[in-house]
Amino acid sequence: MRDLLHKVLFIAAIFAFAHLPANAQWKMPREYGGMNIAVGPSAMVYLGDLNPSQFGDFSQAGMGVQAAIMAPINNKLSIRGTFITGNMDGNDDRYDDWRPKRSFAFKTTVTEVSAMVQWEFRGQQWERAENEIYTDNYKIKRYKILSPYVFAGVGYLNNKLEREMDGIDSVYFYGDRAWELYDEEKNKVYKSGMLVVPFGIGTHVLISPSVRLFAEYTYHFLTNDYLDGYATAVYSSKPDAYQSFTIGIDFRLLKHNALRKNQVCYWGL
Repeated sequence: MRDLLHKVLFIAAIFAFAHLPANAQWKMPREYGGMNIAVGPSAMVYLGDLNPSQFGDFSQAGMGVQAAIMAPINNKLSIRGTFITGNMDGNDDRYDDWRPKRSFAFKTTVTEVSAMVQWEFRGQQWERAENEIYTDNYKIKRYKILSPYVFAGVGYLNNKLEREMDGIDSVYFYGDRAWELYDEEKNKVYKSGMLVVPFGIGTHVLISPSVRLFAEYTYHFLTNDYLDGYATAVYSSKPDAYQSFTIGIDFRLLKHNALRKNQVCYWGL
């Protein structure tokens, strides 16, 4: 799995740098570098067998943090590398009916790295774009401060998992797979590394030529049922997944300029 991730990231990097010089129609302003960085806190919502809602239990969201770096290919398309890490959990005892009698629980810390492509509907805007309308022969300028985007990619997720299974009511679940396969599940060790396919939507809020706020939603699709550590003693009709909601700051760095003596950041971008 790690070899596959390395190959994906290597190919994405080659693709990005191969296309950047070829695009003569669009250039970043000279005083700014060719990349931007986005960071912010995330709310992480588990989707799986220990959650009765297919949309997730938002009241039990875990906390995380996300960082991303983007390299524009042209005015609308960017290559994006994203890192996110945070906590999630699930517990049958939170719900009614039969779940407290099963009493399965887990908690995990996930760490995900991914390579994505990002499409900006209004282009790579860092200033408030203007458009004009005419009313009674008067020209009025209207500012567009929102800049929506979509993104998708592939990545690697490390799942640091802990489970709690000791509270099951064996009489209530006698003859059910939750008890019949209990020992097999309890002794099973699932791999911590897995493939993840993140995709989502967001928007920038333009603040200045170098700073934007952003808010985005990401659905992290997994190819297996191992996120919560229950894939044997429970019935699973679809793989596990999780959602993340992130808000934060997106900024681009100034290039080094000998005349700007107070400039301390020089990344050579």
